Formats: sequence, C-alpha cells, structure tokens
Amino acid sequence: MAESPITPGAVPIARSPIMFDGPHEVIDGWEVSTRASDSALTIADESHLTKVVIRVSGAHSLIDSLPPAGRIANVDGTLRVGSAPGEWYLLAPGATPDSLVSSLRFECPGAFASWVDVTHGRALMRISGADTTKLLAKQCAVNLADSVTPNGTAFRTAIAGVTTDFIRDDRDGAVSYLIHCERSSGQYLFGVLIDAGAEFGIDPVGVAR
Repeated sequence: MAESPITPGAVPIARSPIMFDGPHEVIDGWEVSTRASDSALTIADESHLTKVVIRVSGAHSLIDSLPPAGRIANVDGTLRVGSAPGEWYLLAPGATPDSLVSSLRFECPGAFASWVDVTHGRALMRISGADTTKLLAKQCAVNLADSVTPNGTAFRTAIAGVTTDFIRDDRDGAVSYLIHCERSSGQYLFGVLIDAGAEFGIDPVGVAR
C-alpha cells in the first residue's frame, strides 16, 4: 500500500508503538485511541504521556525532593517514580519535558544530576480493574500481594523476556498498574498481556474524553 503524502506545512503527529482497532483522535499532538469498553479488566495505551528519566550520582540534594527507590509520589499531577537507586521516572499527560523538571534544582556542589526526555523512546500501558493482580501474577515472579507490593509501589522485573518497570497506581478504588518498557518492545508486550488476559475478559481501551 502506498504511503500517504506529507502535506507541506502540516504539523507532525506523534504515534504510539502500540496499535489496536478502534477510533483514534489527535490529542496533545499524539494520535491516540479513544476506544471505550465496559469490561471489568482493561488495558490502555498511555504511551503519549510525557516521560523524563532523572539520574543522580553522589549525595545530591535532589534525592530529598524525590521518592525513594521502589516508591511513587504524585506532585501536582506529575507521577514521580523511584525506579532504582539514583534513578527516577517523571510521567504526566499534556506536559512538556521542561515543565516536569522546572521545580527541581539540579545544581549541587560535589554531586551530579541529569535528565533526559524519553517520551518517544518508551511504551507505557495501564492495566486496571478486576483480576489485574491475577493476570500480572501469571507473567512475573514478584509477589503482588497487597502486603508486599501495596499501592504506591514501583519495581523492575521481566515479562516474556522484556525488562519492564511496574508502577502500582490504583484508580477509583481498583488495582491499577502502569507498565513501562522500551518502545521497540511495546507492541509485543501489549500482545502478550492481551493473550494472558483473555481468560479474564481483558479489553483494550483508549484515553478518556
């Protein structure tokens, strides 16, 4: 099939590495799905969220402004994730990378900190609702009991050979996990989770309007 011609002067549209059937709209410069579902277990593509990685070495003062490794914090709509010692993810919808770090001070004598915009280099999906824990327990070796990985927990593990960051961020009283991986693995991992969730009636959904 021939590619569509590029209209001169057209605004570029960002596209997720994850594709599935259903209606799509352009929101915040991204072509995103708006598919709806009434399933009790859903998986949503949230790759359009702005994503920044912060890395720190030494006794940097930034450490006091960010959650410890394995925990998350929501600050004015930005999710700050302690993904590993000295490493954090910042996630937010409809934001610029600069705005996510604007309140953080990177200068610190005797220590070093840097940040990188990885918005287009990572895939991000969210599984929510009934049987979320049962589905994910089939795919990773981490104990997902509330006593071990409660709401607000972050950890790194592997699913089907893909190194993956898990972020437990419950919504509306239901268990919900953000799952974060390299862009090149996004469609594959999405498909793995759809297949694993078939017995629980999982259904893909788009962003809420």
